Amino acid sequence: MLIADKLVFIEFRNTGASHVEKLLMKIVGGELDNAVRVPTEEMLASGRKMFGSIRDPWGWYLSLWTFGCAQQGELYQRMVNEKSWQKVLEKIEATAKARTKEAPADEVRRVALPEQLGADRAKNFWYADDDNVEAFREWLRVVCSLQTRRVLETGFAQSPIGKVGGLMTYRYFHLYVRGAAHMPVTIGTQEGLRAFETQHLVLDHIIRQDSLTEDLVQALEHSGVALSDAQRKLIYDAKPSGKAARSAGIERFYDAASADLVARREKFIIERFGYQRPHV
Repeated sequence: MLIADKLVFIEFRNTGASHVEKLLMKIVGGELDNAVRVPTEEMLASGRKMFGSIRDPWGWYLSLWTFGCAQQGELYQRMVNEKSWQKVLEKIEATAKARTKEAPADEVRRVALPEQLGADRAKNFWYADDDNVEAFREWLRVVCSLQTRRVLETGFAQSPIGKVGGLMTYRYFHLYVRGAAHMPVTIGTQEGLRAFETQHLVLDHIIRQDSLTEDLVQALEHSGVALSDAQRKLIYDAKPSGKAARSAGIERFYDAASADLVARREKFIIERFGYQRPHV
C-alpha cells in the first residue's frame, strides 16, 4: 500500500498495481507499507482519496498463474505446500465416495477436478512452465472450484462471497469494501453483493488496467494534484514491465470451457466493470 499526503493507493496485485505505485511515488511521493493490505479506519477518516486498480478477470487469472510460475505470490506458496492440501483432499475424497449419480445443480461443481491434486502436481506441472497451455487450464479448474477454496486463501471458504464469486471477487471485496470480512452469511446472490458493495465501497477512484494512463491522470487531477507537463509525459510514456502485466496471447491460453468458467465465477467483476469475454 502506498500512503501519501493526499491519497492512499490500495494494492490489488496482478492488476497493474506495481506500475501505478511506481508512477505515484515519482509524482506524489509517500511511503510504501507492504505490511498493510487493507486501509485502516484512521486512513479512511483522514480525508485522503482512496485509489485502487482493476483488470479483466481472464487476464488477471493468467497473470496470477504466470506469477506463480516464477515461484512468486501467496497463492503459489499455498498451492505448493502439502499441509495446505491435507484436509481439502480428505474432504474431496469423502465427498466423492458419498456422491450420488444425480449431478449437483451448481454449474461450478459440475466442473470436474483433475485426478491429480496436491502440492506435487502444483510444483511439477501447474507451475512448471509458463508456456504450457494445458497446465494453465488445469490449474484454472482447480482455482475456480468450490471444493478447493480453503487451499487458495484464508477466509475464502468461510465467506459467503466464495459461494457466488471467485478468488478475484473475494480479493476485490477484501481490499476495497469495508466490512467484507464480516459480510452477513445471508448475502448469497449477485444482487446481494452489488448492494453490499454500493453501500460500503471505500474507493474514490479505480484505475482500470486497460485504460490505466487516462484513468490515473483523471484520478490525480480530481484529487487536487496539479500535474506538470513533465509529470503528465512521465505517465503517458511509462510502459508496464514484467510477466505480471502479461495479457498478450490470452486467446491461446483460453478455450471456450475455461473462458466460460471464469465468466461464471467472476460474474460480479465482469458486470460491475463491463468486461467482455475473450473471443475463443
